[in-house]
Amino acid sequence: MSKSRISKITYSQDLSAESAVWVQKLVTKLLINELDIDCSVKAKLLHSADQRFRYKGGK
Repeated sequence: MSKSRISKITYSQDLSAESAVWVQKLVTKLLINELDIDCSVKAKLLHSADQRFRYKGGK
């Protein structure tokens, strides 16, 4: 089992849309990394998630 890391996340009200996208991408990456699947599948999932964020503008 890997050692857990602690991160501090701050949310900027001046950049609320950008902050929301960043938090969503972070949570997506953390969840995908916890899956017990091949690295190539993880890469495809991360790429797909990134494309959705770009296409929808983070909404």
